Amino acid sequence: MKKTAFLALLVMVFVGVGCLVNGGDRPDNQGTTPTIDRDAILFEARKSGLIMDENEVAMMAQAGLTPDPTGRVVEPVDNYLEMDLKGWPAAALADVTGGESYGIAHARLLNGKFTFVAELGNLPEPAGGYFYQGWLVRRGEQMAVVSTGVVVKTQKGYANVYTSLTDLTEYDFYVLTLESDDGVDLPAEHILEGGIKTPP
Repeated sequence: MKKTAFLALLVMVFVGVGCLVNGGDRPDNQGTTPTIDRDAILFEARKSGLIMDENEVAMMAQAGLTPDPTGRVVEPVDNYLEMDLKGWPAAALADVTGGESYGIAHARLLNGKFTFVAELGNLPEPAGGYFYQGWLVRRGEQMAVVSTGVVVKTQKGYANVYTSLTDLTEYDFYVLTLESDDGVDLPAEHILEGGIKTPP
């Protein structure tokens, strides 16, 4: 399956525009609720490189953070969530836990300013002592990771907004993790992932 076709399938599944179902609409299935085969979707996504495999997850945890002296986490995020992001490079974010969370991320470099905006939906409220954190990743053998900071709760869900005077366009993969308040600033449990691509 071509990557573009599979990415379109992921958008439909994880953002709720459509779904991949077991059973279809056969008459003998009337009255039953179709189910999404998330395990099969995640397997195909890993095989296609649309989300990280176990080796990459381990590499990311060991990569260490790339310092970004010009970066800042933006809060409040409201003005950024109201921006027209049409035409920006974007990522449909897949729930790699097999759950029902989703998100969309946008990133752009304009006039020397890098801006990243992620809107995240259907995330469970973290337990006490836990929080969500965002990461931009440059994948490959020389993997590098920049933290986009702690994710903030909004009226519609959660959001992660980050700006920098450093060109981070090579960091074209986003990961949302669930972190414990243990003082260790390294990526922990992956929740959402997606590659940032320029629209056709």
